[in-house]
Amino acid sequence: MSKKNQNFKNTPDIKFIMTLLEIFGLSGLDDDRYFTKEHMKEINTVENIDKIKSQLEEYYLPCKAKIYLKNLTEKKVITILRQFVKIYNYKVFSFEKSINGQKQITYRLMLINDDFLSPKKDEINSKRKYLVNFD
Repeated sequence: MSKKNQNFKNTPDIKFIMTLLEIFGLSGLDDDRYFTKEHMKEINTVENIDKIKSQLEEYYLPCKAKIYLKNLTEKKVITILRQFVKIYNYKVFSFEKSINGQKQITYRLMLINDDFLSPKKDEINSKRKYLVNFD
């Protein structure tokens, strides 16, 4: 289920992940609603992450905490979310979307499984072309 990550000294437990997701306005790992930086500003995501900074420090390696937990911005808290959900095989996808005539980066949480990460061997082999040379 969970795997080790180079950013953490302790593996984040699911309860803490749920707390983190709630700060982003998500109800859980299976909540696949879209959200934007504007949405994060509306619900004070950066300020709320700042309030749990000491809890975040308990998980991060000290050298990583200095990088990721200093001068928090929307971009940095998205990075924090990405790192924490990655432990449970989830990824925060981002893409540009036009909302009310303005381009905004839109985010969505998605489960990553082995099939998603790498094509099946049969698919790879069927796409390979071989050159046979008779010298």
